[in-house]
Amino acid sequence: MLGILEEFKALGVQVIPQGNNIVIRPASIVPQDLKERLRAHKAEVLAMLKGQDTPIITAECRHCDGVGECSCPACNLRRMDRAVPCLMCRPLERRAWLAATRPEGCWHCSGSGECGCISCADGTCGVCGGNGKPEEPVQ
Repeated sequence: MLGILEEFKALGVQVIPQGNNIVIRPASIVPQDLKERLRAHKAEVLAMLKGQDTPIITAECRHCDGVGECSCPACNLRRMDRAVPCLMCRPLERRAWLAATRPEGCWHCSGSGECGCISCADGTCGVCGGNGKPEEPVQ
């Protein structure tokens, strides 16, 4: 279903979930065969769209200046020295990148389970509870 959404994105068309319907803007530039494929896979596409933030069109993204990648701390979470998928206009690609680069150990104590910061005054990392494992992502 990601392929269908990418085709809409390439056309510069927004695909927006509204209740049990999908709105496409501007619909006038979408080829009929693409509209038919969207209808055929409506339930799957709707489920995918509801599970993500509706992305803005990459060319209009002010966060990454239309590039689709960004190296700011909000996007790369200080994990990389290079650009990564923009959190504003490439949410699906960013979600895949986040899963692929998820740290093996706790971000706060670097996996040691011990910390001497002011929040973890007793020496045990307050984020992971001292087990050194990363927090489970919230779904």
